Amino acid sequence: MQRQQEQDLGSYVWRGQKKIELSKEDDRFTVMVSKPEELERIANVSGVHEIEPLAPNVYKVKTTSTERDHTMAMIRSSYVNTVVHHAYRPQGTEGTIYYLTDEIAVQFKTGTSPEKVEQLFHKYRLNLVRTYDDEPLTCLVATTVDSMENPIKVSNRLAEEQEVEYAEPNMINRFQHMYIPTDDLFHQQWHLQSLNNKPYLVKEASVSATEAWDITKGERRIVVAVIDDGFDLTHPDFQGPGKIVSPIDYADEDLEPLPVGRDYHGTPCAGVAIAEENGQGVVGIAPGCSFMPVRVDLSQLDDHKMKTIFEHVARVADVISCSWGPPPVYAPMSSLVKDTLTRIATLGGPRGKGCVICFAAANFNAPVNDPNNSVFRWRDYSGRMRETVGPIENGNAVHPNVIAIAASTSQNRHAEYSNWGQEISVCAPSNNFNPIDPRKYAPGLGIWTTDNGLGGFDPGSRYTDRFGGTSSATPLVAGVAALMLSANPNLSASDVKIILQQTADKIQDNLPDHNGNNRGDYDQKGHSEWFGFGKVNAAKALKEAKRRVGGIREPQLV
Repeated sequence: MQRQQEQDLGSYVWRGQKKIELSKEDDRFTVMVSKPEELERIANVSGVHEIEPLAPNVYKVKTTSTERDHTMAMIRSSYVNTVVHHAYRPQGTEGTIYYLTDEIAVQFKTGTSPEKVEQLFHKYRLNLVRTYDDEPLTCLVATTVDSMENPIKVSNRLAEEQEVEYAEPNMINRFQHMYIPTDDLFHQQWHLQSLNNKPYLVKEASVSATEAWDITKGERRIVVAVIDDGFDLTHPDFQGPGKIVSPIDYADEDLEPLPVGRDYHGTPCAGVAIAEENGQGVVGIAPGCSFMPVRVDLSQLDDHKMKTIFEHVARVADVISCSWGPPPVYAPMSSLVKDTLTRIATLGGPRGKGCVICFAAANFNAPVNDPNNSVFRWRDYSGRMRETVGPIENGNAVHPNVIAIAASTSQNRHAEYSNWGQEISVCAPSNNFNPIDPRKYAPGLGIWTTDNGLGGFDPGSRYTDRFGGTSSATPLVAGVAALMLSANPNLSASDVKIILQQTADKIQDNLPDHNGNNRGDYDQKGHSEWFGFGKVNAAKALKEAKRRVGGIREPQLV
């Protein structure tokens, strides 16, 4: 009976306070090494076919189902300073994989004494890594060799202690950018203002930026943070007194978040939001606002890092734009990160009224949340076809305090790739492509924005018209939010979200997507699974934000 209980402890994990039944992956596992030379020796162990970095000192080892157990045993017995863990997937699913670190996020119930906390740490032989919050006490702990069990079993034992609110392993999140480049050409920033119907363009497709700019083009005191890969900070459209504030690079751990290698995503995202009005190149929706560039490595964002990054950014930024997230797998957000975003969105930011947090919905024409999914086929960004069997959840987009953003097209229709669901807040104009086969017909224009010129979308150029995806829609909405706060800094983050939704234009699209589905109808609350509450209208949102300066709270749509 006791042995059965021991096995049961390792058969599930808590994530976002949801109990998820687990199965072990047959062809992979993880190793944590203390010295680089250990990894070189492990590569020569029989059964090790490929090693790929997941996080600092954490590596994925590819093997086969017949070699896995023997290979793991060999490494455990031969390398004393190496920790070996199984990789897991939610039971009954395919396409979702969980990778462990040796750390656990723990929150204790209010009133738990320090002595009791220390007793529990001693009981499970845990090292305290850091404390996040004092009341309720929330901290990160690390298992040790004396813990005698992997982090899943230890966290599940902790979760059963009466003093513990939650205990969840600090897992490595595998995020991806929310775009696929296209070859569409266009010579104007139609997403900001389109006055006339043209081929592939209708005048209703834009966000009416010029009318919004009659109220404000943005104030330097309002800071937009873009969390992404590297940024070309020498770009002419990122110059100007006070334009760049508090740059930081969490990938290289310095203060220079510049592009490295294939870092070509952050620069165009930033341009959509804040490119300076300077008489050349392009202009962002909020050209007068400040820009906080935050470089991250999306392949190495564990829960602790996400919390650390968002808490740091929230001390400076009023608006946070995130054009990245998980593919269509079961990826609920951890309680540690979920609680952090809730607090930041309600009390964070330099104004203390909450940070506006914008997340891309993603580009797979997939549900952002479908607990009843049976099989969903999707194409990853390298072109491979994949299947997800079992529930789908994009933990970033479904968080109730964030603004989850879908994409519309230059024809004012649903972008064929754009993810959908009840959690979508609004949509914004972007490009169009077929997410299964980008060679197929998908009418729509690309987005003109900044390019890093070092091998980005158009190598050698500082500008591109080939940007798109929900990656482009997201900083566009973030920039509109920054304009609203420039017009009325007394607005809370919740006010901004509500106004964006209440003033959005209802796109009417009755044509089915490439799968024959239509999700464009609006329910009694005015919400559509494709478009959320509609396409962002910067002019209407700015007028409503300005109208509330005097303290009027009731919405007055224009």
